[in-house]
Amino acid sequence: MRTFVSLLIMFPIALLGNTPEVQKETLTVNYRDYRGSHQVLVSGTHQSSYEFKIADKHLALATLNWSPYISQSICKHGWIFQSVVALLHRIGYGATITYYPWSRAVSMTESGKADLLFPEYFIEPEAPSDVFLGTQRKDHITLSESIGWGPIAFISRKDYNTEHYKGQLSNLNNERIGVVRGYQNTPEFDRLMDQGSFQIVAAKDDLTNVELLINNRVNLIIGDPEVIKSEIKNSDKSAAEKKQMLGAIKVIDPIIKMNALFLAISKRSQHYESLVIELNKAIIEFKNHGVFSEIKYLTQSKCTND
Repeated sequence: MRTFVSLLIMFPIALLGNTPEVQKETLTVNYRDYRGSHQVLVSGTHQSSYEFKIADKHLALATLNWSPYISQSICKHGWIFQSVVALLHRIGYGATITYYPWSRAVSMTESGKADLLFPEYFIEPEAPSDVFLGTQRKDHITLSESIGWGPIAFISRKDYNTEHYKGQLSNLNNERIGVVRGYQNTPEFDRLMDQGSFQIVAAKDDLTNVELLINNRVNLIIGDPEVIKSEIKNSDKSAAEKKQMLGAIKVIDPIIKMNALFLAISKRSQHYESLVIELNKAIIEFKNHGVFSEIKYLTQSKCTND
C-alpha cells in the first residue's frame, strides 16, 4: 500500500498596476484508506490561506507555521497538514486553512471565527482562556482524539548549568523561562506557570524564543526540540547565523514528556456537534488502518529524497 503526495508550484500571476506578483501553490494530497485511494486538490487563495472544496460543507481552520509538523516553508507543508486535509476529506468537509501567529489562531477558534485549530496539545480543565478572561479554554473548545505525538523539553544555552533541574519542575522555582504566547506545554508546567512559580517571558514564536535565550533574556525555553531546530533551519537567517544558533543551544535531559497532538473544535462552530462525532470516528479509523503512519512516513521520506 503506497501513498504519493506531490507539490506543484504554479507560475506567478502578474497583476495589474504596481501590485506585487503573487505566487500561489497547488498541493495534490493523496491518501489511502480501507475504501481505496483518494486525491484532494488544495489551492492557495492568498499568501497564508489554502482551500479545497467539497459540496456545500466548508470549514475555516486556523493553524501556525510549526515545522517539521506543519509549515508553509517546508516540503508539502508537513505531515500534519496532509493528515488534516485527508481527515476532513474523509468525512466530507471542504476547508480554508489559514496560517496565523499562534495566539491569533487560538483567539480565532475560541471566538468561533474558525471552526478548528490544529495542532493542539492536551488542555487541562482549569487552563484559563487568554481570549475570554474569567473562563477556561475548554469552555470554548473541545479536543478531538489524538492524531500523533511530539516531545517537549527544556532547551538552554550550552554554557548554562542545569544540574539543579534533575527532571523536577519544583527545582526551577523563580527560573527565567521563555514560552510561546498562547501555547499549552504540559499540565504540570502550565499549572506552576499560572501560579507564578517561574519568571516567564512570552514570545510570539519558537524562533523568537531561541533569540531570547541566546541573548540571555531567559535561561531556559520550553518546547518541542525538533520544532525549534527546524524553525532555525527554515528561517531566513544566513547559514552562519543558523549554525551559530544551533551550536549555542542544548536539549536538557530528561525530556519533560511526549505530548499528544489534537485538533481543537470550536464550540461556536455551527458544525460543532457533528464535527466532534465525525472527526473522532475518522481519527480512530485512520489509526486502525495505519493511514496517519503512512502519510507521515511517505511525506517525510519523499521530502528527504527530493
